Amino acid sequence: MSGTGIEDRLALQDMLVGYCRAIDRRASADDAAAYYVEDGVLDNSAVGAPVAEGRAAVRAMIDGMFTSMASLEHYLSNVLVETGDAETAQLSAYVVAHGQPNGGDAFSMRGAYVVDASKVDGAWRIARLTFTPFG
Repeated sequence: MSGTGIEDRLALQDMLVGYCRAIDRRASADDAAAYYVEDGVLDNSAVGAPVAEGRAAVRAMIDGMFTSMASLEHYLSNVLVETGDAETAQLSAYVVAHGQPNGGDAFSMRGAYVVDASKVDGAWRIARLTFTPFG
């Protein structure tokens, strides 16, 4: 893992955890979308959602989640910085998400996130987050 020191590894993990917590705590959609680079991509297409391209589209997708969900909780494990240098990195994590849609049945999903990250103005941001369900 040449070029990705312990500080960057911890900052990358904090970035992913912070993003999930911003959604779980129902922070503003702006706060959650701020974890993305300006042209970032949120790809949940494996579970039927459209691909959101650009921070504004990511923000709109997150706002839609806030509007349609009574609750959502992410549990991350096996977070691993797989490749990286001083400006870009890729990390992966297992995720279990529990949700309660407004007026709907609760659900659980298990899968993996793969995150391409870029350092912008000294802070790690999500360039692309892809969710792939298990099973």
